[in-house]
Amino acid sequence: MLALLYLKHAFNLSDEELVERWSENVVWQFFSGMAYYTPKLPCDATQIGRFRRVLGEAGVEQLLKSTIEAAVAMKAVGKREFERVIVDSTVQEKAIAHPTDSRLLEVVLTQ
Repeated sequence: MLALLYLKHAFNLSDEELVERWSENVVWQFFSGMAYYTPKLPCDATQIGRFRRVLGEAGVEQLLKSTIEAAVAMKAVGKREFERVIVDSTVQEKAIAHPTDSRLLEVVLTQ
């Protein structure tokens, strides 16, 4: 369930999309700890929502902390890499009015 939660957030999927893609993707199944590919759904999509509610925000924070600690212990990342955070805002939505925006149409009609 934890692997499914990571995949859900990493790929920004709904619960239904997640279980469908998981059943088709051998790499995701390996990431989830499966030894062999199985073409069936890992669980019902509603179980993911229930798991997320039971885990809560504090549980998700603990998972992130444990993941970072494991990465540092395995020397996959160094402690210095956590001293500075670089945020790439180019992928964030901007407040841009598109020509099809109804507000712009009103501006044109009132002039």
